[in-house]
Amino acid sequence: MTPAPRTDRSWELFPHGLLVFERTDRAKPSMLISRVESCTAPDCSCREVGLRAVALDVSDDFNPADLAGDALRSKFASADAMSAQLDIDLGSLVPDDYEGRVPLSNDWVAYAQSQIDGELLDLLHEQWLRSKGMKFAPTTWEPVAPDELVGWNEAHPADRVDLYLDGDKIFVAEDLYCVNPNCTCDEAMVSFSPTTRGSPDVGSIRVRVTTLDIVERTGKPAKAALLDRLWNGFSARHRHLAQRLSDRRKQMNDLASAQRKPVTRASERVGRNEPCPCGSGKKYKRCCAQNSNSSG
Repeated sequence: MTPAPRTDRSWELFPHGLLVFERTDRAKPSMLISRVESCTAPDCSCREVGLRAVALDVSDDFNPADLAGDALRSKFASADAMSAQLDIDLGSLVPDDYEGRVPLSNDWVAYAQSQIDGELLDLLHEQWLRSKGMKFAPTTWEPVAPDELVGWNEAHPADRVDLYLDGDKIFVAEDLYCVNPNCTCDEAMVSFSPTTRGSPDVGSIRVRVTTLDIVERTGKPAKAALLDRLWNGFSARHRHLAQRLSDRRKQMNDLASAQRKPVTRASERVGRNEPCPCGSGKKYKRCCAQNSNSSG
């Protein structure tokens, strides 16, 4: 995944596992340079990555040699190096003082936490998968009715699960898309549900992808305030939400097109007046039967 060009991002994640936060809200600009440490045990389900970090002032006399490999390794091994743990599903950053480590300072925790967004979490998740030798290719899904939506994580089960903490409860957000080839809507839906098994869903919000105008809200009135908080957290985490939804909607439609296969005469077992098995919502005689006839 290539990060989208943007001017409001203060972080950069490099392929060799360095995460850099830069801040200019001080008299002297500074950087927090972190070595990302992921668990490599395939059977471990932990969702945290460790950050071994050093802070550097970027003043006029800053020496870029401080970022060279040997110099940086020396700094990470020094007593000034700080540690933190980042949950890549919840996006929460906490200082880590395990076994006498120096915890990341509260000042840097607050700043870095304010800059962590969905794009960074997705990239860290991909790195987490690679560290465990796992694949993250999309998959197919069971055929759905023309008016049904398909969730992003249903088609991409290895992708990061988008979690949000409200009070002492954790909720999952999933974006869903229409994959009907005849649908021209410009919409996506985001549903929120608790991770506790058996608990009722909070609700969902349907938006126009290009403008993020809310088209429909579902859910009980008693949970309206909770739905608002979760939606606001979702919108804040995904700072380029319209672009994200648009890109994902296109990918879902591309996957649906690849999954949809015309029925040929040799294997035809569908009545001409029955719904076409490709999921288009049309009768078979007005859909894939025509493709079969033209190819024959």
